[in-house]
Amino acid sequence: MLSQQEHAEEERVRALRALGVLDTPQEDRFDRYTRIAAAAFGAPIALVSLVDAQRQWFKSRVGLEVSETPRSMSFCSHAVALDDLLVVPDTHLDERFAGNPLVTGAPSIRFYAGQPVHSVDGQPLGTLCIIDQQPRMFGDAEKRMLRDLAQMVQDELNRGVLVAARDAAQMALRELNVQLERRVEDRTRELHAKNAQLEQEAQQRLQVQQVLEQKQALLDAVLESVDVGVVACGADGALSLFNRAARDLHGMDADALAPVQWAGHYRLFEDDGLTPLEEARIPLARALRGENVRDATMVVKHPQGRVHRVLASGRALKGAEGEALGAVVAMKDVTELAAARVRAAENEERLRTIADNVPALIAYIDTGMRYAFANQRYQEWFGVKSADMLGKTVPEAMGEAFFAPRRAALERCLDGHASALEIEEERRGRRRVLSTTYLPHVRDGLVHGIYVLSTDATSAREYERQLHALAHSDHLTGLPNRRSYEERLAQAIARARRSAMAMALVYLDVDHFKQINDTLGHASGDAVLREFAKRLSASVRATDTVARLAGDEFVIVLEQVGSARECGRIADKLLEAMRADFLVDGQPRQVSASIGIAWSAHPEHGALAHTADEALYQSKRAGRNTASVLVAGGH
Repeated sequence: MLSQQEHAEEERVRALRALGVLDTPQEDRFDRYTRIAAAAFGAPIALVSLVDAQRQWFKSRVGLEVSETPRSMSFCSHAVALDDLLVVPDTHLDERFAGNPLVTGAPSIRFYAGQPVHSVDGQPLGTLCIIDQQPRMFGDAEKRMLRDLAQMVQDELNRGVLVAARDAAQMALRELNVQLERRVEDRTRELHAKNAQLEQEAQQRLQVQQVLEQKQALLDAVLESVDVGVVACGADGALSLFNRAARDLHGMDADALAPVQWAGHYRLFEDDGLTPLEEARIPLARALRGENVRDATMVVKHPQGRVHRVLASGRALKGAEGEALGAVVAMKDVTELAAARVRAAENEERLRTIADNVPALIAYIDTGMRYAFANQRYQEWFGVKSADMLGKTVPEAMGEAFFAPRRAALERCLDGHASALEIEEERRGRRRVLSTTYLPHVRDGLVHGIYVLSTDATSAREYERQLHALAHSDHLTGLPNRRSYEERLAQAIARARRSAMAMALVYLDVDHFKQINDTLGHASGDAVLREFAKRLSASVRATDTVARLAGDEFVIVLEQVGSARECGRIADKLLEAMRADFLVDGQPRQVSASIGIAWSAHPEHGALAHTADEALYQSKRAGRNTASVLVAGGH
């Protein structure tokens, strides 16, 4: 009987083979992502790797000749088993991979990063990975970029499955339509049969007539109660219906008048309210001639001076044999509606003026990701006219580069959740930090669109950066200050523990600095400290941290230092850096330093600091201008 793990692996391999991708030729739709990954991360090798039962096979590859390798030496198999991003900064330092043939031999892998790609049902099928022959660090931004690219590869990988599912759904829909059509046909036959039966039941005609009379009475009652004016005439033009709303609208009852007299008698005018309607333009006369009238506008002036703006719709009335029976029109008083539309237009104009002049981007996006509103600030900031944006999707209007970092926030908003983000944009020669808020437009529990408000946060963020720099930098030397040093030391210790690497901490004092200040003055002392800091920074790696704690006290955090003997070589380099004369007020002057170094294979903050301090004072007791190296914690 298979274990749960073996069963899960069978399911995973089955899902992979179901895609029908294994052993197919390379395709540009996958190659473009490996090319992008190689270029984006500066990696010589990028792969779309699919992990089969006994091998890993490369659907796409950049910088690697072979198309597959045994699964036993596959890095990607580890990432699939982990089902999460796998990063190996240095394979020589990772016991899982140090002896791997792909590390000890070609292609000599020293760095690996792989993000799993999944089937539509969530099975990890393989990875999008990058490989380097040099060890390297892999930050959060790079991880996020690799995950994004892997998601695109995953979408491409599953495209066939999704298309097949869509085709199956369409086939099922067509079958359902056929069934519905059959049911409609059956129902139609049943109705015809019933109608035939009713026609044969002549004895029920009297009852039907009674029902019709009752309905007519109901219709008359309805016509008298509704607020829509209804007017009808016979085939000869004589008015036969003039309901209560029509009487209220005209301020009179119906009179026996010919159509040519209607306009003058009932005070009917064109939309301007001044020109009397000609007979050919009167809606009821048009309907009597057989025209289908829809929302014809006219003005009715009440005898008491009220002016009504009316929309009239009507049609001709015909008998069972097609004979002309007359015509009917319904008239809706839209006076208040028209006034409301004018007010709405005025309000819209005011809101548009406000929106166009506030120092922010304001937009409305519908559920299809299309712009329905955008203020003029888009043209000022991005050079895109708001009129050209309407009806276009966000990527169509603003470009894919604008849309991509905002896509997740927009989709989250369409799910009913407000979201916010900050993005740095450079358009039209100016760099801005845009702080954007997305608010869902929710009505009756449904999301109908997205309100967008973006403000320019550039000045605020620059001020924050300046405050951060002031809080974390030494004003004299530009080096990290004590606060920044404490943070970086804690981070370095955490990295050392995760990677099982040793590290060292260096304390340095400028020898006889008080004498320099007392004899040459503080300005000269400051010049010495700046030169001292400059030489320290030039003597260590860029990844090491050089900081000034206070006065003439300096510290260096050294990561990945293999031994205490290596610390001795570093100390010699630092002492050598100080041997050249310092130029103080145009005069050469000898400046030396006392150095204390604490090295530890298992670093701990307190032990490192205490040991480095002890080593520094040991150097001072030895006569200064020397360095001492001690092992922290006795390891």
